[in-house]
Amino acid sequence: MELLRTINSDKRYYLDENTIENAASFLQTMRVFNDAKIDLYNALYDQKYLASGPLIDHAYPVFLKEKYKTNDYYNAAIYTAASGSISSQKELKKYYGTTITADLKTRDEKIQMIQEALDKKKAVKNSIRIYRKDGRWITPYPRCQLKVKGLMIVLFNKTILKLDEYERSVEADIRKLKTRLALVTEARKRKEKKLENIKNLLPERIVFGGKKLYSEKDTVGITKYAEDNKTSQKALKEWKQEFFEKRHQSMALPGRHTSKYGNFLCKYDGKDLSVTCIDGTTTVFHDFKLPRYNEAFQNNFTCKPEDRQSICYNFTVKRDRKNRQYIIVSVTMKLQAYENSYYGNGAISMDINYDHFALAEIDETGKLLDQKMIRFDLVKKSTGQITNILGAAVKEVFNWCAEKDKRLIVEDIDLTIKLASRKYGNRKGNHHMTLFAYQRIASSIENQSLRREIAFYKIDPAYTSQMGKFLFMRRYGMSIHQAAAYTIGLVGMGLYDKMAPDLRMLNLLKTKEGIVPEFSQETYKTIWARITKTFSGIQKHFFYRRIPYEVLEERKRPSLRALAAEMKVRYMPTITNYRSCEQT
Repeated sequence: MELLRTINSDKRYYLDENTIENAASFLQTMRVFNDAKIDLYNALYDQKYLASGPLIDHAYPVFLKEKYKTNDYYNAAIYTAASGSISSQKELKKYYGTTITADLKTRDEKIQMIQEALDKKKAVKNSIRIYRKDGRWITPYPRCQLKVKGLMIVLFNKTILKLDEYERSVEADIRKLKTRLALVTEARKRKEKKLENIKNLLPERIVFGGKKLYSEKDTVGITKYAEDNKTSQKALKEWKQEFFEKRHQSMALPGRHTSKYGNFLCKYDGKDLSVTCIDGTTTVFHDFKLPRYNEAFQNNFTCKPEDRQSICYNFTVKRDRKNRQYIIVSVTMKLQAYENSYYGNGAISMDINYDHFALAEIDETGKLLDQKMIRFDLVKKSTGQITNILGAAVKEVFNWCAEKDKRLIVEDIDLTIKLASRKYGNRKGNHHMTLFAYQRIASSIENQSLRREIAFYKIDPAYTSQMGKFLFMRRYGMSIHQAAAYTIGLVGMGLYDKMAPDLRMLNLLKTKEGIVPEFSQETYKTIWARITKTFSGIQKHFFYRRIPYEVLEERKRPSLRALAAEMKVRYMPTITNYRSCEQT
């Protein structure tokens, strides 16, 4: 497995120091490069979406050579940057479509929930109206526990209220629910219109330099009094300079593996980095060195031609607090991840959570040997602090892997849809979701794997928590997260026979033909999906208790639903009654 990594050089190259030769030509090259990139992006946009522009009659190399006098190597770099912007817009459009679709699904569920609550309230109102007219009480909806005694009404929690008082309360609830339903429905229409626009309208052109900074042109330089005119002109000049530097601050020169140095425009001789500018001159960055992965960088110049990789050099111009300009040089290259598929001595598996890592040590047969919990706190922490905290936690994980001499198995998670579906979710759960920095954790795992030469393997974590909840929480007396970590290890090692549900439960999943499904790698997700759906609503700590399989012998037609219902009645009767009845 190859990992793409960008490493900054070990120093800043200040323009007013002697660490750079021919800095003026290099800055001019960056200006021309970015002007050409912006121009080519607009031409590609016109060609792709409007079927017009200069690229209809000419290829992009001809267009760039005629206007900017660039060679083929710079043409390729400029085209890579411009076409990359077009591709990014396409991917961003696809991402927005996915997230808005998930958000619409959440809103539909909310609308349905409000409508059901409104229908119940209307049914109660209608029953009260009939009772006042005919003197008979009709149950408003199934499992409703409201009872009427004369001019009094008894609620589900045995509270007694006056009938007319409760009726006014129901009418107020109906008005609130109608208003809420109208607001949510209207919000859904706006979101649906936004999705329609994303699908049908052309994407907006990219504002290079940033929309926020560009919009300041409308406010900077505007004065109310004549004496402020000089100050405003100075502010306008500063804005123009800042916007120009923002648009021309970076340049990337992708490489080719056919080049001796991995790049036709940049040459590294072991000490200095030489860059060929657009005007034909050469800029030299003295004492160029990478603080990390320098050995892999150096090996690329001494290896055989068939093993050589392309190297991309990135240049960024910035200013420090004293307004001194400097250049950051970085290298983007492919690194070979350490791979090892040997499970002869077992593995370490990890379940990732917002405030801790749950680890499990497994031997080659799938037996649980040891457990570990690594806790951390990300609440009210800055981005840099979160990165450092997670880096230290991941380092501790790999220390344990090195101590046990075993590879790591982790879960591969995509939170795109979950993050987009939290509009009406639990506040605490939403907060925990925002703290779940999976991409930073995954990046730290990859870096530690490269540094420590300890292999890791990602698996699909679907239903691992559910399997751990049913199979291992009660057996080992562990938390659901530790049980999930153990299950992740079993999935990674391919020990699916240890994840099969109880035979009595599996027999309840017969098909219409009366065939018990076979538990295997291909069917385990489907089987556990059916079990999870049936047992939804049962809180996880009740699985520390015994599942009442004896109820199956008492039923004429035993089913998985009957087993789940018995658990709810036996272990959580108060909660069951509360949720199934009318609330005031």
